[in-house]
Amino acid sequence: MGKLSRQQLMIFSSVYVAYTLYVYVRRSFSYTIPILVTEGRLDKKQLGLIISSQSLAYTLSKFGCGILGDFVSPRILLCVGLACTGLTAIIFTGFDSVFHLSFWWFLNGVANGPGWTSIGRILKAWCSPEQFGTVWSVVSTSMNLAGTVGPIVTTLLVTKLGWRYCIQIAGSAAVVVALFCFAVVKDRPGSETVNQRKNDKKKDEKEPETNISRKELLFLPGFLGNCCCYLGTALVQHGVLQWSQLFIVQEKHQSVLTGSGFLSSVDIGGFVGSFLAGYLSDYMVSKNPSIPRPVIRKTLVLYFEILLGCVLYLFTVHISEASSSATMTVVGFLIGVGTYGPIAMFGVMAMESAPDKIAGTAHAISSMFSNFGLLLAGFPLSYVSSLLDWQTSFLLLVTLVIIIVSYLLLKLKAELSSFKSASGKRCNVFTVVFH
Repeated sequence: MGKLSRQQLMIFSSVYVAYTLYVYVRRSFSYTIPILVTEGRLDKKQLGLIISSQSLAYTLSKFGCGILGDFVSPRILLCVGLACTGLTAIIFTGFDSVFHLSFWWFLNGVANGPGWTSIGRILKAWCSPEQFGTVWSVVSTSMNLAGTVGPIVTTLLVTKLGWRYCIQIAGSAAVVVALFCFAVVKDRPGSETVNQRKNDKKKDEKEPETNISRKELLFLPGFLGNCCCYLGTALVQHGVLQWSQLFIVQEKHQSVLTGSGFLSSVDIGGFVGSFLAGYLSDYMVSKNPSIPRPVIRKTLVLYFEILLGCVLYLFTVHISEASSSATMTVVGFLIGVGTYGPIAMFGVMAMESAPDKIAGTAHAISSMFSNFGLLLAGFPLSYVSSLLDWQTSFLLLVTLVIIIVSYLLLKLKAELSSFKSASGKRCNVFTVVFH
């Protein structure tokens, strides 16, 4: 990956902080739930209604803003969305009734929609193909940072100031950062340097046909398959995040503390997996300039999925009451690497699969599949576990990973055979990685 300029570093750092706040504000009320339940302010059904209103709004808004992002400046979408996220969170704290809380948290979900889509378009405009994967993956770790630090910060603030002031502080910070980003972030480089012209030339050489319409996106070779793999991996990811602690406590007979440590290790593995996926894919792109980028990134996803399947099977079948905390931590870390690596790459592949003018729509569609995986990991997976048990449910997740691996192997075999016929060069998944 080439060296980043000072302006690139400033923009990437700004959007990193911005998305960290997007995620933290979106989850801030969820982090206060244990305290609210303890104090008896709201019951579980009321809390569920408030949280669900935001989730529904966020899912719909993320899809709509992905399409809107093809027509509106991503800088404006990013900053307006972040400012509205902060303002709706501040207003949210001024009410007590469930109706008003649900209404304003619904609007908060709407305001969260433009976040990642606008950042994705900014990153694509400012990165060369050899930088895009790494920068995308590094910036995506902002959600891991919010998920790791957020609960701790919230607990400290709520203990000293109360839940309302805690959310108000987060909302105010979001508004301030939105104003800063509006002044600093630019949609694309304003002046062309020699290196920028070279980067644009590389993009043009490898850019998909520009006459593709939005209706034709789903029929692009491999696009729908990638979306389905994204759905399956998101289902596994959120299935682990939402239910593994319960599985560890109820069926593995480990302590709650061990379960919490396992989840923390998954998030830490997510940091590493996201960065590794981006860095290695860009390294492979630079070492294999003649091979199409989607083939290279898909090859790396295959290896992450194989790791995920093996470790998830180990966790499901071989972890027991006698397993040590160190073993649980290592397994959780590797599951985090195996899930977040592909998650980062699916977003990159979606953005690269379409021309710049409809890249936002491509990402919106792929994100919709991911959100559907999130929904399936909730009530449907818990319902399956009530009919069977958690071990069988997690074995179904392992089976899903095996299906994804099988699809990727068959797809890569076909794509590499086509590449060999067109170029006359011999190539397989091993030579792509170890060239």
